Amino acid sequence: MNEMAREVLQILRGELKEENIATRIELKPELPVVLGHKGQLQEVLVNLINNAIEALDAIQDGNRTLQLRTERHGGDAILLAVEDSGPGIDPKDADNIFDAFVSMKPQGTGLGLAICRMIVERHDGQISASPALPRGTVFNVVLPVR
Repeated sequence: MNEMAREVLQILRGELKEENIATRIELKPELPVVLGHKGQLQEVLVNLINNAIEALDAIQDGNRTLQLRTERHGGDAILLAVEDSGPGIDPKDADNIFDAFVSMKPQGTGLGLAICRMIVERHDGQISASPALPRGTVFNVVLPVR
């Protein structure tokens, strides 16, 4: 997971810099391997980071941060968290943001998070979203260690 996270951040480095987004990375060393389709799991992470970048477009006060974190989750899973300091998700929308054709963006198709959920669930994992403090959203992807 750490290697994949670094690769995705490298791919998106230019866009993060261009958008003036500070990136904080907290990758726990020596995590066990998660088996899965690397391209699909990368797609999940790219989508979550791109959503964070878009959410941060609404923030003009200088506190535009993206945090990427990995850690053990229980004894047999890895947590990958993507947190932004954007405006956050309205709590009334939190339950259905992973449904197909539900979008919080004017030009959104509502497929990105639905595809993320499908990929994560096919890897026997879970994905969820919750408010970040003091503002923003944190997306948690939990994948089993095999």
